[in-house]
Amino acid sequence: MIWPDDARPAVHHIKANGLFHRCLEWQGPPEGGPAVLLLHGLTSCAETWAFVAPALARGARVLALDLRGHGDTDKPGHGYDFPTIRADIEGVMDRLAVDTATLAGHSWGASIAAMVAGQLPDRVDRLALVDGGFIGPVRPGPLSEEELERMLAPAHIYASVETYMGEVRRHFPGPWTAQIEAIALASIYRNDDGTVREKLDRGHQKLILQGMFGQARETEYAAIRCPALMIAAESSDPAAAERMAAKRTRVERTQQVVPQVVVRWVPDTVHDIQLHRPQVLLEELASFVGVPAGAIR
Repeated sequence: MIWPDDARPAVHHIKANGLFHRCLEWQGPPEGGPAVLLLHGLTSCAETWAFVAPALARGARVLALDLRGHGDTDKPGHGYDFPTIRADIEGVMDRLAVDTATLAGHSWGASIAAMVAGQLPDRVDRLALVDGGFIGPVRPGPLSEEELERMLAPAHIYASVETYMGEVRRHFPGPWTAQIEAIALASIYRNDDGTVREKLDRGHQKLILQGMFGQARETEYAAIRCPALMIAAESSDPAAAERMAAKRTRVERTQQVVPQVVVRWVPDTVHDIQLHRPQVLLEELASFVGVPAGAIR
């Protein structure tokens, strides 16, 4: 079970920009509070925020969206570029009467959040980038099919639920619980033959990756006018030293471009901070949004 009885969200299926989008909502305190819109990473879904959203909602109105092609949102064969997804988010905000919100995105969702903040400054009052959204090098040309395949999870892990979950567990260093397993299962379909597949179609993953590596972000990022917070996972594993050096370069480049940004490094954690170190992330987001510390405990 993903949601305890006292933390179950309302589930909206909202028509916006030509699609039905699934959005989870926690209404927040009766006296009101800021709005926070949570955006998941590539191949994930709104359930990834299960350890953060209900507690944050004690002091804020919290929404978690299944982005285009993900989770239980519609999965068209087109529109996986930044401008279209930005229009999706704007439409969802309009339908839910959210004039302005803090956007908090994880991984690819952080890139989406930053682009929305740069292009729709009147709709975003704060921006939180959770281990993603950092400015990196732009490819001079499109990625080849071979390069794209190497970026995706290997096909053999989808042979069964057991092989899929075994791969997920292998990359998760914390205690494995039934709730974390349910969160992981929320992003896949079980096929009739016993195999599984991501809810985000493999071809759509490739469209997103082409956009991620083919678009310069400096212009949009320089247009961000709201306070911004980067929360980055830091590994002390010597085997990750080269990767961490490259990551620090990207973080520093983003700091140079985004006018009002603060960086918080979370030591000894993994990319999915919201699952591995949810309390640390919750406290950072609550402080940033203005939710009293006592409300989230």
